[in-house]
Amino acid sequence: MLILLEQLAAEEGVRGIETLHGTSTDPRLPEGALDWILLADVYHEMQAFELMLVRMRDSLAPGGRVALVEYRKEDGSANHIKPEHTMSVREVLAEWEPAGFELEALHEFLPSQHLFVFRRQRD
Repeated sequence: MLILLEQLAAEEGVRGIETLHGTSTDPRLPEGALDWILLADVYHEMQAFELMLVRMRDSLAPGGRVALVEYRKEDGSANHIKPEHTMSVREVLAEWEPAGFELEALHEFLPSQHLFVFRRQRD
């Protein structure tokens, strides 16, 4: 997917995208440097989500955001996905808010996924 993203960005002339392959325990992100982090259907792969969330939060530049796309647990629209790969809004917020994030927006226009936009909690 990272190679495909790089290819599509190059074809469209989109600049400013840098892909990075993290691990299940370390996102390998530079501290205080990122405007956006996109996580699409990968949250369930994290072995140590608390540590990953702290590292992602610390990697955000001032005004930086995280876009999290996760399959919906609530309404049955993601019944084709393994249940352990789905999350409810309540579950996501219960993990992200204690890690120092606040929900900026929640979009429900995707057929079977939530789209969360998070930013660092204000001090």
